[in-house]
Amino acid sequence: MMSDQVRIDPRAVVEEGAEVGAGTSIWHFSHVRSGSRIGKNCIVGKGAYVDIGVVIGDGCKLQNGAMLYQGVTLGDGVFVGPH
Repeated sequence: MMSDQVRIDPRAVVEEGAEVGAGTSIWHFSHVRSGSRIGKNCIVGKGAYVDIGVVIGDGCKLQNGAMLYQGVTLGDGVFVGPH
């Protein structure tokens, strides 16, 4: 899915019920679970995993292979390194 607001690679899985903010890009092989929230202008790198209930602030970057599990909340502007 691609629009002016959000870019989701067709090989990514974004479950129904996940919230994705404007300007965010989700790259291939990523998995975003239902009930998670990703803020505006974020980058979710290749193969990243965002579990149920994870909250990600605006302007965050998850590098390739980053994994965020239930209970994690990131503030604005947080960088999560690869793997």
